[in-house]
Amino acid sequence: MPAAIDYSPLTHPVPAPTRTNATAHAVSRLAEVNGWEYCTHAVAQPLPGVVFREPDGRPRSSQRSVNIVRIPGSPSIEIGDSFYAEIAQGNQYTQTWGYAAVDLGVDAPSLTVEARSNRRLSPLPATPAGAVPDERHPGVLVEAAPGSEQDADSLLTTEIVAALGDETYPLNLELAGRWLFLYAPRSLSTDDAESWRHVLHTVDLVVRRMREWHPAGAHSPSGTSNRTHAREARDARVNGRRVAWQLSLLAVAMVGGAVAALVIGGR
Repeated sequence: MPAAIDYSPLTHPVPAPTRTNATAHAVSRLAEVNGWEYCTHAVAQPLPGVVFREPDGRPRSSQRSVNIVRIPGSPSIEIGDSFYAEIAQGNQYTQTWGYAAVDLGVDAPSLTVEARSNRRLSPLPATPAGAVPDERHPGVLVEAAPGSEQDADSLLTTEIVAALGDETYPLNLELAGRWLFLYAPRSLSTDDAESWRHVLHTVDLVVRRMREWHPAGAHSPSGTSNRTHAREARDARVNGRRVAWQLSLLAVAMVGGAVAALVIGGR
């Protein structure tokens, strides 16, 4: 994890050049001042998370990501906003998920954790197949693959659960194979410095807990293997109030982000 992060491009933003999206400009400057990599957009993401892949492993329809920041180190972290197309009641909608992806380097139990406030707005599109919802934790719903329930109880400390269920910045969590994902039905590659702090703090909590619980070189935890567990798709649920915002964010971020990258590259 980065020892010290300069958030000044977000807390004291510099006006964006003409016809450049202000958020894309701020995020690209955040990456630049901290020595991180910034990418305007990507298609066909190779990441295995539920917002990138169907339960059978196929990429989600029209899947793409924008405003991507990659933070080097151990572990490496990628933060961005992802979009994919979904059919509901004969109409096509765009679903939006802000995400943080972390390569843990070791296998983790297969599970998802949804903040209840996020779930009311937009449930995750899939959960571990055969999982029984666990509602014992305040503010979140836990679904672990069969055989991983005890591992989930061991991993999810009170501090991690509180971070995921935060009232202002709620986050969902997925552990799949060697990957940790945090998701939210809102932008995570944003010009809100407090959102960045909360996401990176939550990543740090989970990574530290994983290293305590499953040190490098240890065998895979019970209930897991080198493959990603099967997932069970949920019925499509589309929140119509988000659709216009999602489409406009995608268009503005991709065009504005590309302009921002050109401006930065021309310095």
